[in-house]
Amino acid sequence: MGGFLTNLALHIIPGAMLGWLSAEVFLRNPLHRLNRLASIVFALMAMQFGATFLASFFPEADAAKLVNGLLIVPTCVLGFLMMFFVRELGVQSGKLPVRYLDIALAVPFVLIVLVVSQPGVYGAYGGNLALNQREGAQAGLIVLAATVWLYASAVWMIGWNKARNASDSIGSQHAQAGLGILAGAAVTLTAIVAGQSEFAAAYAHLIGLYAMLLFAFFIRRAILHYGLMPSVMEKYRVLFELSPFGVLLLDENGQVREANPVVKLLLGLSPAELIGKPISMFLDRGERLPLGEVGSAMLEVGMVDMAGEPRRMTVHLNEVTAEGERMYCVVLQDETGRKKAEEEIWYLAYHDALTGVGNRLYFQETLSSLLQNGSEGALLLLDLDRFKAVNDRHGHQAGDKLLREIASKLRECTPSNGMLFRLGGDEFAVVLPDVGDTRQPAATAEQLLAGLTGHRGAISPDSPVTVSIGIAHWPAHGSDTTALLHAADVAMYKSKDQGRNRYSVYVQAFAGTGA
Repeated sequence: MGGFLTNLALHIIPGAMLGWLSAEVFLRNPLHRLNRLASIVFALMAMQFGATFLASFFPEADAAKLVNGLLIVPTCVLGFLMMFFVRELGVQSGKLPVRYLDIALAVPFVLIVLVVSQPGVYGAYGGNLALNQREGAQAGLIVLAATVWLYASAVWMIGWNKARNASDSIGSQHAQAGLGILAGAAVTLTAIVAGQSEFAAAYAHLIGLYAMLLFAFFIRRAILHYGLMPSVMEKYRVLFELSPFGVLLLDENGQVREANPVVKLLLGLSPAELIGKPISMFLDRGERLPLGEVGSAMLEVGMVDMAGEPRRMTVHLNEVTAEGERMYCVVLQDETGRKKAEEEIWYLAYHDALTGVGNRLYFQETLSSLLQNGSEGALLLLDLDRFKAVNDRHGHQAGDKLLREIASKLRECTPSNGMLFRLGGDEFAVVLPDVGDTRQPAATAEQLLAGLTGHRGAISPDSPVTVSIGIAHWPAHGSDTTALLHAADVAMYKSKDQGRNRYSVYVQAFAGTGA
């Protein structure tokens, strides 16, 4: 009974370990070719231990076909796959220059043909002797073992010549693979020598199986400790670390669990410093993220980095489940530069380059929008009389300077609810929306005149320049931009006719009321 349990342990425990290793490598990354190949190799190794146990448990005379199907043929297939696996490992360090070595890959298939077609020669079906005592089977196993380990060693040496000058991780990967090949070859050689001894012959094949177990151990070490075959999660980790956007992983309470390096450029803290901090400490006043309210969302929020600098961020929020816990993946894209550029473009498109006030395009869009919303308001149209004389007498630079001073004074005198525009040349406009008091436009016109022509006004008393203002109300004097502008223009010319430096309100009879 003790011998049976010992034999069972010697076969089943390593076989179970190899089966577990096969599943581990496959699940690590099912899409990677090396992972799939390694999984098949380890599974066949596990089958070899099980088949060897069955071969020792059942008499060979009664289970010859079972042994041939589960031991000899899979051994040859395993030999080919092990050579192919080592070849693929060598390819990782570059294209293999010695292509004729691949001829050796045909050896296991030749042995399979011989075993299947001439079973008697290799002792698969006949005789009362154990399988590994038959000369034909022994010779076939020696040829197969020698081919596998010599091929593996040659391919490894070719790959090592390139890998030893590469990074430390690649060199360590190939060193571990080399240890596996060396250990497997050494133990296999021991098994062959032991097979010549009657005392150790019964255990020779088992020793050869443990050679494969050693090979599997070192390959597993290379996989797990040196990244020989990256897992799916490791690939995701690479994407996480190298993402050009900031990526945060938040728990249900909005605290940072993980962060990638880019976040430091956005928020001013390293990933290690961010862990445990609530995302709310970086949100601008009044901003929030809808954690727990939606599964995924994309929104733009204001954030503040550790230096107190405001930033505009596009936030991609997705609810995820990690390790059985609900979490949130937050991708941050800094829009501060883009927003600033958009604002600059908008400013250049809608503002006068000389004075900085709104231009004609901005005026037309603003007035059109106000006329459409049904509110009441007033338009004040200002014209600088005889401004051309300043340019002719003092030059355009003096004229530009005077225009800037006039625009600055008009901005000061325009009420808080009003908007100032330069329509072109020496013409300005003030728009007063939502005018509740009909006297406000006239009072505003008086303030503008006082700011331009009064004591310390922008236009000096000895200047030939005067100001004429025309006032038109909407919707009473016009319900569209063209009609309203025409009414204000008529009133402005009425001011000119009445002596300038005054304002006039449009009336249906085109009669202005002077101030």
